[in-house]
Amino acid sequence: MEPVRIPVTEELHKNRRRVVIVSVVVSIITVSVFLGLSLNTVGTVNVMGIQVHIDYAGTQQGYFGNMYQNFTWNVKTLNAGETFHFTLPISNSANSTRMIESFSISTGGFTLLGTSAPLPAQMGAHSTQTITLTIKTPNHGYAGSVVINILAS
Repeated sequence: MEPVRIPVTEELHKNRRRVVIVSVVVSIITVSVFLGLSLNTVGTVNVMGIQVHIDYAGTQQGYFGNMYQNFTWNVKTLNAGETFHFTLPISNSANSTRMIESFSISTGGFTLLGTSAPLPAQMGAHSTQTITLTIKTPNHGYAGSVVINILAS
């Protein structure tokens, strides 16, 4: 038995090609939009506060203050990937010279770009030093605190 053949007009062939072309274009646009949204760095970063954790390498604790310090900071609204500065006052309450060895940030996506003082920074007894940190926000939206870690000795 022979298959049934339906006569196909030239107009039907053209319409099929148009449908295929439109389907491919719509698929490409859809994939591009979703890919673009997933790679998008647009977002709002709300820094609600700064938490400072001090890791004392020496045996004396407390010469730069409590190991955990919270700085109340007005909500700072930034764009994703934006750079901001945070000024951190550090006081040495010890009777001898102490060192600030390093700074780091443990909040995911935030990057420490630099400090205003070369490290390690030596601090004399009963002195205060203000160090400004340059921080880059993550490439996505965020709301919460930023955790800064200090290694001191």
